[in-house]
Amino acid sequence: MIETDAHIPRILIVEDSRYDQLIYQHTLRDFDLVFADSGETGLERLATEEFDLVVLDFQLPRMNGDQVLSRIREELGLDLPVVIVTGGGSESVAVDLLKQGAYDYVTKDDLHTPRVAAAVRGALDRHWLDRARRKAEDELRRRKDELETALRQLQEAQAHLVQSEKMASLGQLVAGVAHEINNPLSYVSNNIAVLDRDVRQVAAIMADYRAHCGANIPDAIREAEDRADLPYVLNNLDRLLRSSRQGLERVREIVAGLRDFSRLDEADRKLIDPNDSIRSALEMVRYHIRQKGIHLVADPGDVPPCWCFAGKLNQVLLNILMNAIQAVPDGATITVATGTNPERTEVEIAISDDGPGIPDSVRGKIFDPFFTTKPQGLGTGLGLWITYNVVQEHQGRIDLESEVGKGTTFRITLPTRLPCDPA
Repeated sequence: MIETDAHIPRILIVEDSRYDQLIYQHTLRDFDLVFADSGETGLERLATEEFDLVVLDFQLPRMNGDQVLSRIREELGLDLPVVIVTGGGSESVAVDLLKQGAYDYVTKDDLHTPRVAAAVRGALDRHWLDRARRKAEDELRRRKDELETALRQLQEAQAHLVQSEKMASLGQLVAGVAHEINNPLSYVSNNIAVLDRDVRQVAAIMADYRAHCGANIPDAIREAEDRADLPYVLNNLDRLLRSSRQGLERVREIVAGLRDFSRLDEADRKLIDPNDSIRSALEMVRYHIRQKGIHLVADPGDVPPCWCFAGKLNQVLLNILMNAIQAVPDGATITVATGTNPERTEVEIAISDDGPGIPDSVRGKIFDPFFTTKPQGLGTGLGLWITYNVVQEHQGRIDLESEVGKGTTFRITLPTRLPCDPA
C-alpha cells in the first residue's frame, strides 16, 4: 500500500451492526478506525472530520448506502474512496454503486477474510495514485500555460521589434524622400515663377512688335508664327503656367501628407480631429483605390477631437484600409464614416466594404500576431495585431462585423478624453 511511515489511514466505517464492527476491528486492525451506526451520523462526521476512506454498509436504517454515497459526492463534494459492503448475491447492486462512484465492494461473507483489508488497501492505493496523477496533470497544464504565455510574450516582443524597426525605417524613408523631393521642388517652383515673369515679358515685347509693324510683318516671321500657332500659344500660356503651379502644389501636398501621416516626431498624445486622420490615410491609399476602380464613400460626421498619438492612429486607419482594398474585387465600394455618441464622450470610426467577408474559422484569429491569410511573402500578419494593440493603448475598442458574401465592417471606438481628464 502506498503510504508514508508517519501516516496511518483513518477510515470511517458506517455500520449499524455491533457484531460486524467487532469484525472490522479485527480484520482492519492496521488502520485508524472510526465507526458510525447510521448514514446520518456518518455524514455528520464526514462534514466535520477528515478521513482517508469510507467503508459503507449498503443496508442501513432509514438511509441506504446508495443514498449516503450520493450525498457524499454531491452535497459534501468529497473525493474520498468508498468501499461498499453488500449482502450475499447482491453483485448487481454493487455494480450499480461502482458506476455511481464507489471504488470497490465486498460482501458480508467477506468480512472474516483478508478480502476486506485487500479491498481497502487497493482503494487507498488507487485513490492516492489518482490524486498523484491529477496533481501531475495540473502541474503539466500549469507548465503548458506558462510555455504558451512565454511563447505569446516572445511573439509580442518580436512583433514590437519588427514594428519598431518598421517605424524607424519609415521615418528614415519619409525624411529622405521629403528632403530629396523638397530640394528640386523648391528650385522648380522658383523657376516657374521666373519663367512666368519672363515669358509674359517676351509676349508683351512681341505684342509691341506686332503693334508697331502692323501689316508690314516680314513673311518669314509670319510663317514662323503660323508654324508655332502663336495665337494659340499666347492664349494657352496662362493655363499652362497655372496647371504647372497646381502640379507643383500637389507634389508639395503629397510630401506634406506623407510627413503628416507618419508624424514620427510626435511622442505625446495631442488633441486631433479624427476626420483629419482619415483624410491623411485616404490620401496614402488613393493610388490603390484608383488602380482597382474602387468606389470610395467618405462620410465624415461632426465629431469632437480625441486625445491620440496621431501617427499611430493614422497607421491603424491605413492598415484597415489596405486590408479592405486588398480583399475586395475591382469596382467594389469602401465606406469610411465617423460619428459620436449623444454625450460626445466617444468617437466611432467605421470602415466598411462589400467584399467577400471573413469566414468564422478566420474571424477569431485575425488579431493574433503573425496570423495572415495572404500568400507567403505578401503579409507579415502584424497589421491587425498592431491595430488592436494601438486601439487598446488609446483605451478604445475595435469591433468586427462580417458576413461571408456580404462584406466586413471594422468599428473603432476612441474616447474623447483621457481617463485622468476632468469631466
